[in-house]
Amino acid sequence: MTRADRHNNPAAITTDVAKQGGLVEGTDYVAGDPFPAPSTLVTAKLLGDPIQLTIRVIDKIGYYTKAGTPRWTYVSMPQFVWDTLEPPVKKKVIAFHYQHEGGTELKGLFT
Repeated sequence: MTRADRHNNPAAITTDVAKQGGLVEGTDYVAGDPFPAPSTLVTAKLLGDPIQLTIRVIDKIGYYTKAGTPRWTYVSMPQFVWDTLEPPVKKKVIAFHYQHEGGTELKGLFT
């Protein structure tokens, strides 16, 4: 089972990204598995609808860090593009994340 599946987290976002994205620890997510050392990152285990929570994060902080680097190596888009997408299209983008992360257990959420 992949990290995305174990954590109900289609984009495998970290606790840091979840917090920056406005999610509330203990309500929207809890700490999941740590990344392998020497990394200090921890995957967020999402509580509730993983698609809507992921969309909320991207709606708030987008695909780029404050330093201008992409948050994900496999997909990014300018905030003004993301903001024009309708919810069904945003869901398809999240499905693309999930596919890239190798998930299988949540596939039914994207049909």
